[in-house]
Amino acid sequence: MKQHFLTATLASLFPFTSLASTVSLPLPEMYGSIQAQASWHENADYTTDIAQAQFGVVGMVKADTTSVRYRLEAEYSESIAETEDDNDGMISEANLAVMNPLFGGAFIGTGTTGAWNDLYSKVDIFNSNNMERHSSNLLFGAKHYANNQLGLMTPFYGPFQFKAAVVSGDEYNGSDIDTLGFRAIYKQDIFSVVLNHSFTSKEMLNSAKEDGQRTIVATSYNLGNLYLAALAEFDYDMPFDARNVYGVSAKYSQHNTTYSLGYQYADWKGSRENEALYLANVRHDFNPNIAVFVEGALFDEDGKNHPKNTIVKGNNVNLGLIVSF
Repeated sequence: MKQHFLTATLASLFPFTSLASTVSLPLPEMYGSIQAQASWHENADYTTDIAQAQFGVVGMVKADTTSVRYRLEAEYSESIAETEDDNDGMISEANLAVMNPLFGGAFIGTGTTGAWNDLYSKVDIFNSNNMERHSSNLLFGAKHYANNQLGLMTPFYGPFQFKAAVVSGDEYNGSDIDTLGFRAIYKQDIFSVVLNHSFTSKEMLNSAKEDGQRTIVATSYNLGNLYLAALAEFDYDMPFDARNVYGVSAKYSQHNTTYSLGYQYADWKGSRENEALYLANVRHDFNPNIAVFVEGALFDEDGKNHPKNTIVKGNNVNLGLIVSF
């Protein structure tokens, strides 16, 4: 009965494929990580806490050439912001990804966005100052996670792939489509470049008079021990003003130690002050399960553009321990 149900589900997602009568259902894998850190932040008291803890299950169901990956992940996250969402447990990943080498694939559910996977992850390489919920301490405007996602992707045509996604993060704002995005990917062995354009409904932007638009382009080079990446984010028609944000990241690995540097610059087109962020991190992995790091961030505007009661951008130093399995 369970096999028949899974087969029917796959067939409904890819009705044009001929599925095998038997379904491969290997056991799922469990994974998790805990990040503990001591933090000195100019806009908060000294803290020693669990910045983030994650536990998840991921598995694959296969039928002929079609595969369905399922993921369920719970997260505890503690940030420097004092909001009602702090220090709460949540389901950060609950999704299905359907993949077929001939027809492409689909992503359905809640979790990491395609924009982060394909673009922001190239420069978002730091342990404490990143786009996770416990930090959100970068200059970019996008988010790492989103609810109610539906993504479609083509197979690769040589080095090219194309994607489209619909996100309905707010189910009660009067707009069925909160964000609509289109993406083109070029990927070779050591080089990739990705172009993304998205439209965000004015209902999602609260006080906006028209829909907002964002264009992102990102590229990366992986030269063995040396990794280089860059990203540019262009915002138009946003209620918080138009701006361009540029970011570069680099890391060098040697003998289980990784040295990372980053720089971001926000060029505001209106009356707000421009911003810059400098990042540095040294991480040592004792083995695949235990790592330690030290990380610092320096903001040249010291959070002047960010009102109270929000996650404040501020200079900080962090010492951390990561245990994963």
